[in-house]
Amino acid sequence: MVEIKEVSKEEAIKMWNESTQKFANIFDIPPDPFDRQAPSWYDLTNWVVRINQGFVVGMAGYTDYGDFALMGGLKAIPKDHPSGLGGGNAGALLEYRKQKLGSKPKVAGLKSSKMPQANWVEWNRNKGYEINPQEHSLPEGLVGKLRERYGNDWGIMKHVNWWSMVKNDPEWLL
Repeated sequence: MVEIKEVSKEEAIKMWNESTQKFANIFDIPPDPFDRQAPSWYDLTNWVVRINQGFVVGMAGYTDYGDFALMGGLKAIPKDHPSGLGGGNAGALLEYRKQKLGSKPKVAGLKSSKMPQANWVEWNRNKGYEINPQEHSLPEGLVGKLRERYGNDWGIMKHVNWWSMVKNDPEWLL
């Protein structure tokens, strides 16, 4: 059974690290501990984990600021993971957070620790992020910090597509 569970940051890290150590022991692969190197202004207060067959296969964080949300900390096992549980985990966590946060802008700095940076930026663009937007309604201080840390590799997902809204709230059409 696959589930997504909301947990504290400490619990998410603990669960991820325990799962990656179990994978290392079972499949004789190196562990992949969670080690997010982000500045204090990018600390995330809410965390979700995706659990499959008792293993944490992905985790991600966000902070809801009311008018917008800051997203980050996404980590998932690769598609070709020897457990057979890889693939679709990152997308599922992104979709969960999109639905949870509704139509407010979702902001993320994009820095890959696993795949080539250009591929990571393109993956996020394909998931709905507008990369390095020139027009936005975000606080200028935040935008300055994003540009300083990530250059052009940050983005905003400005809305949830209409079909997602209808699926989650069919009465919206009435």
